[in-house]
Amino acid sequence: MTKHLVLTGASSGIGRELAVLAEKAGFRLSICGRNAQKLATTIGQLDNQAGTFNQAFCMTDKSAVTAFFKGAEQANGPVDVLINCAGLNNVRLPADATPIEQLDWLMRINCYAPIECMKAVIPGMKQCGGGTIINVLSTVCLFSNPGIAAYTASKAALDAYTKVMRKELAAEHIKLLSVYPGGVDTDFREASRPEYLTAKDVAEAIMAMLNTGPSAHIHELVIRPESERNF
Repeated sequence: MTKHLVLTGASSGIGRELAVLAEKAGFRLSICGRNAQKLATTIGQLDNQAGTFNQAFCMTDKSAVTAFFKGAEQANGPVDVLINCAGLNNVRLPADATPIEQLDWLMRINCYAPIECMKAVIPGMKQCGGGTIINVLSTVCLFSNPGIAAYTASKAALDAYTKVMRKELAAEHIKLLSVYPGGVDTDFREASRPEYLTAKDVAEAIMAMLNTGPSAHIHELVIRPESERNF
């Protein structure tokens, strides 16, 4: 039986490319995104549109997250793979000028929501004897850039949480994997950066992380564009 892959942030960018590649790899898909129209565009690029469970909602809506995972399991069975790809980077202020409300907003989107998603699938993975979770982080977890303190803090917090969960869940045969993309030329950015990675570059790297055997774990993968020199 084919595996069930749940993907957040599927309405654009890396998430959209992942949805297309994961379907081609034979996964049964359950996907979500904030924007219903953009999510429909993603679904339009899939072959098995009718068989793809999908919902549009904001990841900060805990009841919507719960309903999504319940519906995904009803439609496609137990979750074998979770990829947390949803995220935002829309607070661009110096650290000492960042309102705590804006920091809290990015923490809710980039850290707390992925944790809730992991908590939603881990009991089922334990019951089934294992599974894989991939968190899409950022190279900001590895170095600092001025002007994005809130984004950096939110991604670094999820990075630290993931590392703890990796050790806690190892005995349950649940892989906790992290990917750290550098600059990616997507709508995430205010201006086009053609010298950066494409969304497909990152999606292909993530799929490679999934293509290892059960005893091989690519725990942490850093992928940067050749042009990037700020590390």
